[in-house]
Amino acid sequence: MMVWRHTLSALIASSFLIAPAAGHAEEEREGGILGTGIVGTITRLGSIIVNEQRITFPADLPVKNELGPLTAAQLVPGDTVAVVADLTGANWEAQSIRRILPIIGPVSEISSDETGRTFEIMGTAVHVPLSIATTVKQGDWVAISGLWQDEDVVATRVEVVPPRQSAVIIGSNLSVGASNVPQIGNTLIAGIIPQHVESGDVIRVTGIPEAGSIRATSLETGIFDGKVGLVQAEGYLSPPTSKGLYTLLGSGMVAFTDQPDMIDETAKVRLCGYDGKLGGNSTADASPELLEKLGCQ
Repeated sequence: MMVWRHTLSALIASSFLIAPAAGHAEEEREGGILGTGIVGTITRLGSIIVNEQRITFPADLPVKNELGPLTAAQLVPGDTVAVVADLTGANWEAQSIRRILPIIGPVSEISSDETGRTFEIMGTAVHVPLSIATTVKQGDWVAISGLWQDEDVVATRVEVVPPRQSAVIIGSNLSVGASNVPQIGNTLIAGIIPQHVESGDVIRVTGIPEAGSIRATSLETGIFDGKVGLVQAEGYLSPPTSKGLYTLLGSGMVAFTDQPDMIDETAKVRLCGYDGKLGGNSTADASPELLEKLGCQ
């Protein structure tokens, strides 16, 4: 079930612009057949349930994973994933799965309050709810599953990992600090200046962790391992920029608004988009079956 605030729903109905959504099995773009993208948190198994969508897969399907080899059968509730899937009968069949770990790095500070614990990793705050039991200590390296909310991460799973040569941060390209240095969350990106990256694009940075920053050794864009048309994603909306651009954080999809006060940045939402554009009502050419299955109508 989609989570909406009434004003946000009205805004989507009145002001989003979107290209016609994919859905026909034979539709092709740039030489490849488009799949459907689903981005969110695994809530239960059998096969996996993401955003209330049941996704089946071969047990040995490899999962792209920053921590090393992993198969789809090893995924667990709390993992955040980006799946390229095809609708087969009544169920989705995964063609590829990427595990999304918004941040991997050493914990420099830990604080606690009545809602849970907060870790600082490379300058970015990670909020860990009380429902997630952890034994993390200052100095530990952790891999965080979860969703971006503004410049912080709301964790859905925390893993302590052995110290690594490289840290990782994955998120939407929106923030630029006062020194004009690119950043994700509150982590400054040093070492590599992103080229040909648009506002709202998801970038994946690997590098050396430093106080408040990561010294990049490599940078990639995108979250899917395949061509996608229609996308359904879970997350939080970003604050609009001065030009009205905002994104569903971590999805790579953007929209514009001339009513920034109507964007609720605190509510977790589940939205659809196509070809990098978020939301929309111009879906007359989309497959009704796909739209209904994803709850995009």
